[in-house]
Amino acid sequence: MLRRACSVTLFAAAVAVSPAMAQSGQAALQNYFVGRQVKVEIDMPGTQQGVDLRVEREDPMDWKAYQSRLKSFGAAIRSGDRATITTVVVKKNLIEFQLDGGGFGTFWDDSSTTVTPYHVDKSGYERELERQVRDTTDPQKRRDLQRELDRARYRREREQAADDRAAQIASQLKAQQVADKRLRGGSRFNLRWAGSIPQDQLTPDAVMKLLDGYVDFGNLQTQKPILKAAAQNPPAPANAPAGAPPASPITQLKRGMQIGEVSELLGLGQRTSQSTSEEGLKTQIFEYLPNDYRVEVTYVDGVVVRYSISSR
Repeated sequence: MLRRACSVTLFAAAVAVSPAMAQSGQAALQNYFVGRQVKVEIDMPGTQQGVDLRVEREDPMDWKAYQSRLKSFGAAIRSGDRATITTVVVKKNLIEFQLDGGGFGTFWDDSSTTVTPYHVDKSGYERELERQVRDTTDPQKRRDLQRELDRARYRREREQAADDRAAQIASQLKAQQVADKRLRGGSRFNLRWAGSIPQDQLTPDAVMKLLDGYVDFGNLQTQKPILKAAAQNPPAPANAPAGAPPASPITQLKRGMQIGEVSELLGLGQRTSQSTSEEGLKTQIFEYLPNDYRVEVTYVDGVVVRYSISSR
C-alpha cells in the first residue's frame, strides 16, 4: 500500500507543472506566438473576460457565458478578422491567449460609466435666512424673509439641476468612450484545466490543437513578428539615453482609430480602392509601407474597421 502511494505521489510530481516549468513553458509559447497574426473564426467579446474553454470537456465552450459576454460587451474582434497575438500567459491551471491587447476591463482600465454630480450645499446666507424666518415674530417681516429665502433656494436648486444635467451628459459621453475602448481593446481565449496544466500541453502544437476551430493559425512561423514578447522587451527606463529606438508604431494600430491618427503612426498611405454604399457610407482601403512591412487598412467613413500586416 505504501509503495502504491509513493508511486502515485511520484507520478503526480512528474506530470504536475511547477512554477519553474510554467515559466519556461510561457517563455516558449511567447517566443513562438507573440507578435504574429492569426485569423479568428468566432466573434470575440470586447472584455478581458474573453472566451473560456474548458479543455477537458467534450464541448469546451460555455455557450451561455459566451453569448452573455457578446451581448453585454459587443464584439471587439469579428469572425474572419486578423488579430495580433500580444501575449501568452501561463498560470497554474490556465493559459491566457491574448489578442490585440487582451480585452478592455483589466485593473488599470477605467470601466466606470457614471459621473456623479456635484452636490450644491446650502449657502451660509440661505441657512441664516432659515434661522431668521424661524425666529421672527413680525408677520410682514417674516413674509419678506420667506420670499428672499425662496429665491435663495431657487438659485441653489437651479444650480443643482444644471450640475445634474452636466453629469448626465458626461456619463453618456463616458459610456460611449468605454464602449469604443472595448471595441478597440482586443480579447482573449482562456484555456482552463480542472487541475494543474499537464506538462505536455505547454507546447505551441498543443495550444494550436486546443484552439483549432476557434483560430486559424495558417503558416504562423513564416511571419515576421511585429513585436517581441513582453518578457524580452521590457519598457525603457525613464532615464533611457537619447536616441534609444522607440516601440514599433505598428503595435499601436487599433480598430476605431481615425485616418489622421493612422497617418501620424505610419505616414501617408496610398489609397488602393474606394466605394460608397447605398446608405452613403464611404469605404476606403489604404496601403502603408513602414520599414519592412506592408499594412493594409480598411476605413469606413474615415474610421479603421479592419487591418492586416505582412512582411515585405
